[in-house]
Amino acid sequence: MTSNQIEKIVNLYKILARNPSLNGTRILQANDNGISLVSSWSQRNLERRTNQKFAQNHILDSNLKVLSESFPIDITTELLSASTEDEERRAILRQATVENTTKQFIEIWDKQRLVKNYDLAALDVHGDVYTDSEFSSFEWSPDKTKILYIAEKKLPKSEPFYKQKPLNKKDKEKKDEEETSVGNEYIYKAHWGEQLVGKHRPVVAVLDTTTDTISALTGISDELSPGQVLWANDNQAIFGVAWKHEPRHLGLIACTNRLSWIFLLKDGEYKKLSRDGCAVRCPRFSPDGKSLIWLEREAGGAHHNAHRLMHLQFNSEKLEPEILVDIVNTSIPIKNAERFYGLYGRLPRRCWSNDSQYIFLSTPQQNNTRSYIVHLKTKSITEILNDKTSLTVLDVKNDVVAFSQVSLLEPSVLIMGKLTPEVFNTGNITRNQISTSTMIPGTENLMYEPSEYDYDNSDEIKHFNFIYFGPKNGGEKSVPLLVVPHGGPHVNYANLFVLDYFLFVLSGLAVVQVNYRGSSGMGSKNVEYLQGKVGDVDVKDCVTATTEVLRKYPWLNPDKIGLIGGSHGGFLVTHLSGQYPDLYKAVVARNPVIDIATMFTISDIPDCRNALNKEEKIKYHHDVCAAEVNYPYDESAPISEADQVEMVVKMFKCSPIIHVSKVKAPTLLCIGSNDLRVPPSQGKLWYQRLKANNVKTKMLLYEDNHPLATGPAEIDNIINACLWLHEHMQIEKKENMDVQE
Repeated sequence: MTSNQIEKIVNLYKILARNPSLNGTRILQANDNGISLVSSWSQRNLERRTNQKFAQNHILDSNLKVLSESFPIDITTELLSASTEDEERRAILRQATVENTTKQFIEIWDKQRLVKNYDLAALDVHGDVYTDSEFSSFEWSPDKTKILYIAEKKLPKSEPFYKQKPLNKKDKEKKDEEETSVGNEYIYKAHWGEQLVGKHRPVVAVLDTTTDTISALTGISDELSPGQVLWANDNQAIFGVAWKHEPRHLGLIACTNRLSWIFLLKDGEYKKLSRDGCAVRCPRFSPDGKSLIWLEREAGGAHHNAHRLMHLQFNSEKLEPEILVDIVNTSIPIKNAERFYGLYGRLPRRCWSNDSQYIFLSTPQQNNTRSYIVHLKTKSITEILNDKTSLTVLDVKNDVVAFSQVSLLEPSVLIMGKLTPEVFNTGNITRNQISTSTMIPGTENLMYEPSEYDYDNSDEIKHFNFIYFGPKNGGEKSVPLLVVPHGGPHVNYANLFVLDYFLFVLSGLAVVQVNYRGSSGMGSKNVEYLQGKVGDVDVKDCVTATTEVLRKYPWLNPDKIGLIGGSHGGFLVTHLSGQYPDLYKAVVARNPVIDIATMFTISDIPDCRNALNKEEKIKYHHDVCAAEVNYPYDESAPISEADQVEMVVKMFKCSPIIHVSKVKAPTLLCIGSNDLRVPPSQGKLWYQRLKANNVKTKMLLYEDNHPLATGPAEIDNIINACLWLHEHMQIEKKENMDVQE
């Protein structure tokens, strides 16, 4: 492409990168006098090559009208923060560089000043505090004196078998005081996999701000990893999630199938509250302290699938959990909506109504994210009414609700709603938009439209869906099409703002996002249907979606169709380019799965999905690759040579690599050298085979992990992808590429 065209695409990226994403909101006060809240956002800072975080404060009147708003305040160095329930004290976990060393500090603030500051490295009670989405917690005790969090366990220091000792007597005495082992420097320490590297042995830690001491709590078995902890109302008991990490740690990011329990820890005594054989997450206490809820599903199986909502009442004689919302196989009717397809999301940190009778939550549904109210006593589900945008509950306090609203066309905005008695029956919450988003030039000519498709055949599961995003109209066969299957495979596309796809559309393409069978948001049976059929039904659904959008939107060009996808999406775009070499003209594959047979022993998720029949005994060590080809595999059980050969052959046969000799489309590969989920050798294999077959190919290798989401890697792979598609689909210059900054 010419330098002028490159400059215009880079300019489009810069315009889109200005739109911040809403990460969360905390309602500080909500009463008859008004409402105050603070929202947290992130925005790409291209000059610093990082995501910059900022906070903004708003004050509303009792009718949700904005009275004042602050300028954004940079909080990039804040890793975690928490306020006491009365908002009188605030704790911040901050990362700072002191004398060229990066450290973590816990700061305690009141409304006038910094009260205390704890250098965690100097105190040396534990390693780094966990800030990830799976384990982390940062909670004030109800009496406002202690901070509860998760950190890396401190292990004994190790020395070589031979090491000269210091001559200085004081140095020797100091060394003798430290717990030191000999010859253990190189012992392998398993970690929790992709994006959780360095997280080996989490412990529950408590900072007491009255005595200025930190303690790592005991009582949890060494074979368990605790996380997501919270206080009970008595300031003593602690609840949380404990994952089993023996005999091996397994990748946890995007995997909700890990064997785990809800636990109670009090006075050093550990007690399981949830059932055996399950995977659990998101424990949440009611405001009155009488009810604990959490999400639960069977351990094993597809790496992400529908959950049930569980409830445990503490004032009952017997601590016996009950099901509030069960796992949905296909769909069920609910009070004010046509169908409900099950729970797949997380619970907000605060999700209860003030009277502890109603629970607010959000979950993907088909090709959108919708929000619901669950009644504790009747177990009824009411959908919160909304337009076709995605609506997500962020926080609930004193019957005021904070939402994020977003769509493919509109970056996220902050919405506030107030509960009235009729809301619980109708779902009609009066809402007011608090934040504003900048109109993106060119948006007026764009549209998005979801579609559902049902096959007229004998398949057990016939349903899938897709979303068109692109021009509203155009000359016949004038717009190139980009087909985008998601990764996972058991996640889904919802109606969300995605910079990549917006860039592609503004630069002249149309996009179709495919929720093939096996995606979440359509019932658990739809998720499970893909196992044993990868490379078959998911490929078929992508081709069907391609055919349907070409039929539905006559301005799409059937001779200019491209593909882009990552992870399992990369698996699919490489499959499609091999199985349908004359249909698809250009390909971008990000960390693609190419040969399941060679991947299954080195991925961080070797047990992510099993494929046992319901009548079989549940096992917990099943291989992701064996599972997706519907082959039971237990690494703790003996396996015959014949069975092992059969399994590997089946893996190979459903992989893209068997179709590589038929590929014609020019292919760009974007590979993370630190990817533990799909090892970089997978993409390199495809690159080498395409080159050997004289197919035009290019590989970009980033020092990054699976998502390729860090600043330098993200901007480079997105713009390179756009340039590659333009070059090899021969996309003509479009007027909306002339947008000025």
